[in-house]
Amino acid sequence: MRHLIYILFWLLIPFSVQGLEVIVKIEGLESRLEDNVLAYLSVEREKKRDALNESRLRLLHDKAEGEIHTALQPFGYFKPTITSSIIRTEQGFKLSYHVQPGTPVKLAEVDFQMLGEGADDPLVEKVFPLAPGDVLDQTLYEQAKQVQLANTIERGYLDARYTQHQLKVDLQSYTASISLHLDSGMRLRFGEVRMNQDVMNPEFLAHYVSFNTGDPFSQDALLALQGDLIDSEYFKQVEVVTRREEREGDQVPVDVNLKPNKRNRYRIGLGYSTDMGPRLTLDWKNRRRGRNGHRMRSELQISQPLSSLSSEYIIPLERPTVDYVSFGASLEHFNSDTNQGDRALLSATHSVSLERGWRRSLGLEYSYEDFKVGDQEDTSRLLVPSVGWLRIKSDGKEFVQRGKRLEFRIEGASESLVSSTSFIQLYANSKFIYGLGEGDWRMLSRLELGATWADDLKELPPSKRFFAGGDNTVRGFGYQDLGPRDEDDVIGGRYLTVGSLELERHISGKWSGALFVDAGNAFDPDFDSETAYGVGFGARWRSPVGPVRFDVANGSEGDERHWRLHIVVGPEL
Repeated sequence: MRHLIYILFWLLIPFSVQGLEVIVKIEGLESRLEDNVLAYLSVEREKKRDALNESRLRLLHDKAEGEIHTALQPFGYFKPTITSSIIRTEQGFKLSYHVQPGTPVKLAEVDFQMLGEGADDPLVEKVFPLAPGDVLDQTLYEQAKQVQLANTIERGYLDARYTQHQLKVDLQSYTASISLHLDSGMRLRFGEVRMNQDVMNPEFLAHYVSFNTGDPFSQDALLALQGDLIDSEYFKQVEVVTRREEREGDQVPVDVNLKPNKRNRYRIGLGYSTDMGPRLTLDWKNRRRGRNGHRMRSELQISQPLSSLSSEYIIPLERPTVDYVSFGASLEHFNSDTNQGDRALLSATHSVSLERGWRRSLGLEYSYEDFKVGDQEDTSRLLVPSVGWLRIKSDGKEFVQRGKRLEFRIEGASESLVSSTSFIQLYANSKFIYGLGEGDWRMLSRLELGATWADDLKELPPSKRFFAGGDNTVRGFGYQDLGPRDEDDVIGGRYLTVGSLELERHISGKWSGALFVDAGNAFDPDFDSETAYGVGFGARWRSPVGPVRFDVANGSEGDERHWRLHIVVGPEL
């Protein structure tokens, strides 16, 4: 009798599966269908709950076939064949579902109509992306419907709405039909743009508005205006509000509510690279000087080979987001293994944005340099006009797959114009990043070229000579360790040729590994210089302040060979 009571008790009390393994296995489906099925399955969501028992598990198993049916319908599968089983194992339970999705429903009819003024607008899309014969995919249908509406609104039809939106499935004929009628309404236009603030001249802020009163309304234009005002750093908060309730005719006024930023910003920074060693930076920026957008920045930078104190005054031009004039002054003290001395510099720059992402800068600088390089001690005075072009383009990803940097510069000086010597110098550098395969591999290449025409190299100060070696030229050598030499020291050259090729592989998380080869040197016809090579490997870590590169390189120049560690923090382009 006691044994009978025990057996009945065991049968009536739900068996707990707590601590046992519950495996849910789906077979016969492609990955996107399987993912959706698992998201719908109650047993998949509850299999790790502490209160789950065998009775509950079997109840969830009985519901699974209906849930699988529901999960497949958005993809057009309404008649799947499902074979299911639940098996007790030594570790727990295994629930298996073999699914044959069957034939998907296809669209027999797509009735899309554009009504209102948008029907006559050639730039408004009037063809729905789903067509008769396509498999019914309700996810794509909803996305396409929203994109169609958003694009119409973006064209200035702010009142656009669907007057009819139906998706019907006929299981007898096993077909589906779509009926969408989109009424664009009236096309609206920009009215007055009101900048609500009291720290800047309204006439200056008007230059940030890229559209005119009466232009077709564009949400992208408003987002660009908001982004430009935030990037200006004049304001810490920018709110753009469309006042549709104040519409006059087809014109909609826009309020831009602006909250001023702090006038001054102070910053202290610590850095390190194997070229410069430890580096301390103190930075002060005045974001607003006066009411016309002028800015000023001063920086003190201290490191062993190069310390500097600089200041720059910036005046925005007609296009304040991209064009400016700047005036600068700096004092530099350099104390590297290659050269020592001091340099004072005054400069003026006119920088404008060109088409296709190019920026052109016209510059004029006057410098006085007191220097020692090799066994030469001298002074130099140079008035140097210059013109340069720069283009940086990137896909904007954290792990850049497509990017390039191109830079060209021409400068020179003449003894007949204040300068202590005459010269002309050309300089160019490029860097390319190419993503390979599925995005885990990258190829990086760079090329740096320079040429100087001068009667006597020794008349040029070190700042106008070419050197190689270091973190960003030929790795395996120290900062400015490569170039023409006198009896004992590197003195720099007239020409520069440096190239690099690097293969990088993403490893895990924010880490990557790299193999690289660098080659090049600074040259001069009057001195002997051999091509130097740097070959090595490294690690990359994508930090919050930019990529950190750790490289170990074997440098070779003639019979000289040695290993060197390089550590660099900074942007890739």
